[in-house]
Amino acid sequence: MIEVRGSYFLLETANTSYVFQKTESGLLRHLYYGAKAPIVDFSILDQKLDGGVGTACLYENHPNEFIDQMDLELSFVGKGDYRQTMIEVEHPRFGTTLNCKYQSHAIISNPEEELPTSRQPDSVLEVITFDETQQIEITLFYKVFEQCDVITKYIKITNKGSDSVIIHQLMSHQLDCWNADFVLMSFNGAWSKERHLFQQPLTMNTIVLDSKTGGSSNKTNPFFILRKANTDENQGEAYGFNLVYSGNHQAVLEVGITKKLRVMQGIHPLGFHYPLHSQITLTSPEAVLSYTNKGLNQLSHHFHDFINHHIIALPFQGKPRPVLINNWEATYFHCDEKTILELAKKAQEVGAELFVLDDGWFGKRNNDQRSLGDWDVNLKKLPHGLIGLSKKIHQMGMQFGLWVEPEMINEDSELYRQHPEFAIQLPNQKPSLGRNQLVLDLTSAVVRDWLVEKLTQLFSSCELEYVKWDYNRNITELFSQQASLQQAFCHRYILGLYDVLKRIRNQFPNLLIESCASGGNRFDLGMLCFTPQIWTSDDTDYYERLFIQTGTSYGYPLSTMGAHVSAVPNHQTLRNTPLASRFHLSCFGLLGYELDLLSETDVTLQAIKKQIVFYKKNRDIFQYGRCYRSNLTIFNRDNMYLYVVNKEQTLAFLGFFQGLIHPSMAEDRLYIPGLEEEGIYQLSHQKSKISITRFGGLINLVLPIKVRLNGRLYRLISKVYKIPGDQENCLASGKALKEMGVRLHQQFMGSGLSNRVRVLGDFGSRLYEIRKKE
Repeated sequence: MIEVRGSYFLLETANTSYVFQKTESGLLRHLYYGAKAPIVDFSILDQKLDGGVGTACLYENHPNEFIDQMDLELSFVGKGDYRQTMIEVEHPRFGTTLNCKYQSHAIISNPEEELPTSRQPDSVLEVITFDETQQIEITLFYKVFEQCDVITKYIKITNKGSDSVIIHQLMSHQLDCWNADFVLMSFNGAWSKERHLFQQPLTMNTIVLDSKTGGSSNKTNPFFILRKANTDENQGEAYGFNLVYSGNHQAVLEVGITKKLRVMQGIHPLGFHYPLHSQITLTSPEAVLSYTNKGLNQLSHHFHDFINHHIIALPFQGKPRPVLINNWEATYFHCDEKTILELAKKAQEVGAELFVLDDGWFGKRNNDQRSLGDWDVNLKKLPHGLIGLSKKIHQMGMQFGLWVEPEMINEDSELYRQHPEFAIQLPNQKPSLGRNQLVLDLTSAVVRDWLVEKLTQLFSSCELEYVKWDYNRNITELFSQQASLQQAFCHRYILGLYDVLKRIRNQFPNLLIESCASGGNRFDLGMLCFTPQIWTSDDTDYYERLFIQTGTSYGYPLSTMGAHVSAVPNHQTLRNTPLASRFHLSCFGLLGYELDLLSETDVTLQAIKKQIVFYKKNRDIFQYGRCYRSNLTIFNRDNMYLYVVNKEQTLAFLGFFQGLIHPSMAEDRLYIPGLEEEGIYQLSHQKSKISITRFGGLINLVLPIKVRLNGRLYRLISKVYKIPGDQENCLASGKALKEMGVRLHQQFMGSGLSNRVRVLGDFGSRLYEIRKKE
């Protein structure tokens, strides 16, 4: 809801209020963002500066408007606000001083924008400000999503004058807070180590979270959280921030001596310098804000709901995602039709629904040094082409998917030999290579038109339901063949990418596209507007994925997170982890398999078949259920749990995930909020049996005869006899599960084994079912 009372603007969601005011001088003053409450008299929120602020400057000499101490909605250079500012505009005659004052406002319908934006807001407010000297108009947009408890903000700058100006800085929003008593939670990383949680208390300092790689990057995700020191997963105050953008981004958190905090987020100013000509408009990316006083899980729910209902494109909202098999780690570049069909037959036997042909199917692509850009099938590898292969996959009862890397080009390719000008590189200079490849110049309309035409031909050439859209290097050189496109090159590249994606989406509205960027190098809301799921990380190791998927879950729903079971030893870490653990964790995401089914034992294939049956049966709850994290996660202890609850609160699944086992470990206890408090629930898990090989020589302590380890008798016993595992089964009310918790059986510590001792070991796991009793 949006309400205007005199000079005050009130934006309300189900549980939050956002208030700002236009002053008599024309400034927009921020007053409040937090828990919702009835407001009788807005003056209780007014900032009182009647006592003066020393040598601070009065804005245009208006009484008590010490602009450097005011909480503002819009800040600019040159009028006495010496903090970091949202906008920096350089005018050829008037310099960088900007003075935009309130002009008008209106409640409008959701506007169409060049950049991707959120869909179906409940209400939209437009506030227009204007600088009479520079003839610059800045329009602020506020979109309210009531049930998600989300407010989004962005701005438009229009040059109403006759002189061209340069935009040096363009932030999407700012939030001025009267105090800085917060802990910053950011999500940083690298390749195969994306979105690890890092925390630091705010002090008098300026903190910058940013990406300068040309994409949103694995280094710093656009999503971050400010929480109070005592906030945990289930209680306390927190603010969340994100950006609907896939390019270079920056968030600035500035704390001054009076403990005031300014938070800003938008396009990174590095190399921006955007020339804004007369009568032209520039739009910032959309910023996403949410507040809760009920803990970090609740804040995550706000963002999960917002993404599922207002970011993901309509054809894919709430749509079940298929269980896929990807051939990459089975064949790498050495794929051929015979091997692919053999893999597909095994995939069909274990119950996969989608077979994805990864890199190596086109041009002369036998390694990563050639043929990117030559999107024509290699008929030596696939003599019946993609159409023949896709038909055979469909005859097996599966859908067909294809890997592409459309934004890239190899120097050793027919495309490069014909059009070297398509690649981003400086004249007379040897280019930097990443994974032996260059990047196509998507700032060029010629290159975009060629790419859209080529992809349209490719995607229409076979029976195709899925595309994996990869992006395996960052941008260097920052140069376009068109001189007019040099400034703000990285932003123009992202605009070009969005143009390509929008045109492909219009032609193939039901094609499921999974974005990938060497894993999670471009995991952001901008890409999710076009691609409803993203490959979370190239790292499929169970233990590493605990960190990656937990970190990702703070800002993104499980329905967006590709999660595959891969072989052991893992191809990224060489670590051996149990198949059950790899599966249990992959359930908390979009399940897929990325291993050589032709090399797996019958026992493993039968286990995979059962896993897929289970996941399909419970797919809706794993993909779209309400997700919760344990209060302590893998970032601060050696085990953790995740659980999902269905909408009716009648069924939940809880995954308990172990890292490294240690002697004398702390007791494990499950606290499970989110269920119907008066309901009675049964907590249980599937019965398990333990191989004697887990215990090595310890079995000779209990056997009546001594057996030689790995001898014939030892191997025979291990085949015909399994030790029954413990069984945990209990009844409890939803309120008891929330408040009292469930004390689990002690883990095996080397000093005793019984049917009341859990044997998990390093990297073990357990999946619990929590079902409401009728």
